[in-house]
Amino acid sequence: MIRFQELISELVVDHKWEEIYRLSSLVQREFSILIDANDAIWIDVGDQSQVALSPPYGSKLPFKLWVHTHPNMTAYWSRTDQESLRLATNILDTAYVLGGDGILFSKSNPCSGDDLVPGLDWSKENVTPWERVDEVVY
Repeated sequence: MIRFQELISELVVDHKWEEIYRLSSLVQREFSILIDANDAIWIDVGDQSQVALSPPYGSKLPFKLWVHTHPNMTAYWSRTDQESLRLATNILDTAYVLGGDGILFSKSNPCSGDDLVPGLDWSKENVTPWERVDEVVY
């Protein structure tokens, strides 16, 4: 498992988001990746349909980025994801969902009230297809 997490960490450092999604789909497990205030990378592997957003002991707030995958599904904010975003609003800056159709991202506490995910203080964005993702960097 350690080598697996090292591989994922290397892909995160290189911003290889599509490769992370493909690996998640291959093993049929959701991945959750947190990058903390010190740029430490924390990785959890869930089951095929869920992985918790659980700040690890020893991590430094605020979190810069939370990335999680939807293996063999599209990129969207599920109910569970929306609840995680709601809880993390003041301790997380940016979140990504990686799905088969591309990457969906959102920023916490955006300035404009018009561009919010309904019911959340998070920006409402469109999925960026993989072929148009040059390098999405948090």
